Amino acid sequence: MGSIVTLGLGRLELDWGKNNFFRNHSGLFLPDDRRQVDYYYADDIVEAKVALARPLRSVMRRLEMLGYTLSGCEDVYAQAVATVPDYYDPPLLAFAEYAAVMKRVDVTKVTPPDDGDYDLGEYANAVIRDPEFTKSDPRLATLNSDDGTFLENLDPYVTLRLLAENPAHLDELVIWRIADIIEGGYASDSEIYEGPPAAAVCLVVTEGSSDTAVLRESLQRVAPDIADFFDFVDMRDNYPFTGTGNLFRFAQGLARIKIQNRILFVLDNDTAGHEALRRISALGLPRDMRAVTLPDLRECREFPTLGPSGSTKEDINGRAVSIELFLDLQAADSSERVVRWTSFNEAIGRYQGELLGKDAHVRRFLEAIRRQENYDCTKLERLWKHLVDACTKPAATP
Repeated sequence: MGSIVTLGLGRLELDWGKNNFFRNHSGLFLPDDRRQVDYYYADDIVEAKVALARPLRSVMRRLEMLGYTLSGCEDVYAQAVATVPDYYDPPLLAFAEYAAVMKRVDVTKVTPPDDGDYDLGEYANAVIRDPEFTKSDPRLATLNSDDGTFLENLDPYVTLRLLAENPAHLDELVIWRIADIIEGGYASDSEIYEGPPAAAVCLVVTEGSSDTAVLRESLQRVAPDIADFFDFVDMRDNYPFTGTGNLFRFAQGLARIKIQNRILFVLDNDTAGHEALRRISALGLPRDMRAVTLPDLRECREFPTLGPSGSTKEDINGRAVSIELFLDLQAADSSERVVRWTSFNEAIGRYQGELLGKDAHVRRFLEAIRRQENYDCTKLERLWKHLVDACTKPAATP
């Protein structure tokens, strides 16, 4: 009979393979996600074996890094519809209808079909005709073999991502049951985990080595479940892109050779950063190369500043927000929680400002991380949400 490998949410199976023929789903998980789960066999036999398992709440974030945002899923669904042969009936459900069903269904109440040999499309039909599905859309009880074939051929990550729209599913485990193919000798335990594909990993390029250090270390604190989707320019020796000018020239070179790697340029939310963003955006970047400034901070709407007119409080968003403003500044002396205006940029008509004691703020942060101390990462969480959104947003239409 051979060895079966399945991917599912709880007991709802979404993808399956046999022996050597299976899709590697390790990109949905981290290497330490191995745990004992129940395996279900014929004659009501249940055995506890090792699988890769992670809550859907976290897998959803990894799916989005792989391109399965809601808009990405809609595109994949449309592509699947476009490949249906003319001599087949069109799929019963449009994407919005399919998404609505997946959002309403409760997978914990779905009864898996009996084990057995199914022709193409029959298994999907058996699942989708479950009362938990049909009560959401009665038309599902009338699915024909063509509909079942379409659902079985549909990328399972689309269905998995849509199921995540139901908050009740978020703590359910996504399980890749791999034990049988390992026991059968079709794959080794050391080889089964591949992680995210290289094409999905985003290279982050910043204005300086301290920016990269803050982003690298904070990522492990605020989003460890997707940290392996990001890489950083090696800064152990001389950081090659210090300043917006060098970063722009690097972006310019990559745009000219039309590099296809996933790259995110991160610029300060200050006068120089917005000028660099304008210049980089005008280069006509490849679809997977993005540039973004740091986000606005409400804490920076009235921030202490020093300038020719003396000491005052001003909105420094867009003029003086560097990555140090996302650190916990409360531990610093009040004299280091001040922005000094330095120069005027005539091209965009703004002054450029700089936070005093920037290096000290970074040192305090890195030392706290090294010592595994408590540290307020609230603003860093907002920063990384902004960067992940920039990385996963749909490419602009030319």
